[in-house]
Amino acid sequence: MKYDLLPKTNSPLSQPQICIIDPALALSVHGVPLIQQLGEVMELWVVRELWHILDSSPFYLQHPELITPKGINSCRTAKQERVALEETLWSLKRWEQFRMENDLARLNLFWLGDSLRESLLPKNRNLEIFWQWEALAKSLDSQIDESQTIDYILPLAFRDTIALAASLGSAFILTYQQEADFEKNLPPEICKALQFWGISCQVLTPRDSFVSVERDYLRQLLISTATIKFLWAGLHLTVLHLFVPESPKANVLSQKLLFSPSDLADDRADSPKLQNKPWIGARGFWYLV
Repeated sequence: MKYDLLPKTNSPLSQPQICIIDPALALSVHGVPLIQQLGEVMELWVVRELWHILDSSPFYLQHPELITPKGINSCRTAKQERVALEETLWSLKRWEQFRMENDLARLNLFWLGDSLRESLLPKNRNLEIFWQWEALAKSLDSQIDESQTIDYILPLAFRDTIALAASLGSAFILTYQQEADFEKNLPPEICKALQFWGISCQVLTPRDSFVSVERDYLRQLLISTATIKFLWAGLHLTVLHLFVPESPKANVLSQKLLFSPSDLADDRADSPKLQNKPWIGARGFWYLV
């Protein structure tokens, strides 16, 4: 049994982990198989903007450069650029097949959509999380320069990811380093977006005792789901933790007073106003699995 490989301990790490799949990783050639297999041992989340991209796959099949991580463009050869675009095209087609062949509601995969009706939450999650996430995502909108998203859509997906991580609290983000970034020990693409928004990202090493414990446990999960082979094949899998000192809590009671059930089902109903500036003092910490 694969679960026999998991550590026998009462440590919190022995409890189900909550993992947000970074959109850049989800749209890579590794995205679909990782989601299929890691869902066996983790509570997985993806973000709304990923579904927007996949729902518009015919458009992105014509314009894969809009959703292909940029990395260090100056360090890429023309061949590497072509390979990156080809991998995006392959992944989009794989996602189309995966969605046609699978009932996503039966996977251990969850998301927050354009409305509560279009979201899929675990049974233990309060609806409050939707409003909290909406408020946090909107608070990041002011940080996104429109010029960032004219010819590159991923910053919008990163916005959703960061807001979701802050809302879930105990979740970590699973992402990856591109080859050129790995060679120069530069952060994953999502960290570059965070830094652009004024949220610093610090790299951690296995010399940190806490990193060592979590890294070893996550490697055991990879072994138990037969996904360790992705590391052997050269995937530079990376964990990103987000620290947000004062994540605002949505007032569910006031929502019930302000909105009727039909209002709650409407797309993009107004979310609660932020009572503070949640990103002051926020920081990211990442390490290579």
